[in-house]
Amino acid sequence: MSGRRVHQVGAALPDWVPRPWLGPAGRRAGRVLHRMRLPAHVESTAQLRGVLPWLAGVGLPPVGTYIGQERFSGSPFCFDPWRLYSLGLLHDAGVFIAGVIGSGKSALAKSLCIRGAAFGRRFAVPGDIRGEWVPVVDALGGRVLRLGPGMTERLNALALPPRPDGMTDRQWWPIVRSHWEELLAALIRTLLPSQRALTMDERTALETALTVATRWHDVDGDLTRLRPIHLGLLVDLLLDPTEEMAEHHHLDSATLRDRTHEIGLAVRALTRGSLSGLLDDERPDNQLDWRDTATVIDISRVKTNDTAVALVMAATQAVIELAFAHRPGHRYTVYDEAWRLTRFPALMARTNAGQKVSRATGNATLLLCHRIGDMLGGTPESQFYGRALLADCGTRVLYRQRSDQLAVTATELHMDDSQASMLTLLEQGTALWKINDSPYLVDHAVLRGGREWQLIDTDQTMRDTTPTGAS
Repeated sequence: MSGRRVHQVGAALPDWVPRPWLGPAGRRAGRVLHRMRLPAHVESTAQLRGVLPWLAGVGLPPVGTYIGQERFSGSPFCFDPWRLYSLGLLHDAGVFIAGVIGSGKSALAKSLCIRGAAFGRRFAVPGDIRGEWVPVVDALGGRVLRLGPGMTERLNALALPPRPDGMTDRQWWPIVRSHWEELLAALIRTLLPSQRALTMDERTALETALTVATRWHDVDGDLTRLRPIHLGLLVDLLLDPTEEMAEHHHLDSATLRDRTHEIGLAVRALTRGSLSGLLDDERPDNQLDWRDTATVIDISRVKTNDTAVALVMAATQAVIELAFAHRPGHRYTVYDEAWRLTRFPALMARTNAGQKVSRATGNATLLLCHRIGDMLGGTPESQFYGRALLADCGTRVLYRQRSDQLAVTATELHMDDSQASMLTLLEQGTALWKINDSPYLVDHAVLRGGREWQLIDTDQTMRDTTPTGAS
């Protein structure tokens, strides 16, 4: 090659020629060891997990209620929102559960409550629409209150619960009155045309009517002398305001009567027609006790329309919140069929406020619906509160979803493509858990044929039980 002599590797060379490619002489000749000098590679774990896709973390610590097996790590999966919160592994105790019919979401909620009872976790269901929680509460020796046409039991939405320990009467009364005002404002707004917001005259009328009805100014701060009230008494005061109420408005009675007439009729609707006999009990006691292991208000007989169901759900929720407020202990509050409230902005706002109160008092909310879109329906205001409810749930449990729900689910819950695509393939009883955005694929384990299975199985009526050979 152009007169130049080319030597092959290993050919004889003069001794003075360096041989860096041949390595040292001896039995390891021909092997060259040298340190590579490459810059360090920096990458996020989100990218590196694609390099080693078959590795998984150790999962959650084994604390709290046993749920089943985690597929990624193969370890037992346990869950207790309060324990995980105390360990810094969860930022909020709220739990959101979604899944198509028959995927296992209701079974999981019941297992959480049944198994949590062994750890001292109480639970309450403000509105059991299908009556499926009644056997669970009965089995645990809890309290069941049945509301509906023809039922002998009723609820007084304005019952005064016992004052918590460590609070004076003068401290407890403003909390109770404010709670009643917000509940009534939400119920009234839902019943008004176009669901408009209440005017200042109307909101002030609610406050003064409650004060006059209870005769708070006459009892000198002693709640034991407070006059028991109910919705019927409030209707009379709003439709025919007293001189004392008019003085607070700096109006004459006739003018005030004109301004409060519409909300008076709205409250009257809660005590007449399809809603009569549900929330208008005149007894001062709601028969609810925060010390009960389980509490359920069965409204399965309220089937008139979605508005009536939503109103009763909101009222029973508020009554339970106030009855159990500022009480020691951890408790699940179960909102089954939460989608029924999304058409009514005032009720969504009331539910969101109740969830924040529950967080302050140590309660964990269980929100159940079929799909993420259920929480984002209705008006822009309802959608705002729906997103607020989701944001307060540090745990999201997703059972099987339909393909048309993947895009909105991935967007709202910040899921990547692999997680979202998995949702259409999940088997019954298997769910993708997102705890502080960390994913866990969990198989819910239940002893088939055992006592718990009989309580949580909600698909019995859908199965073909016709004997073989029968027509």
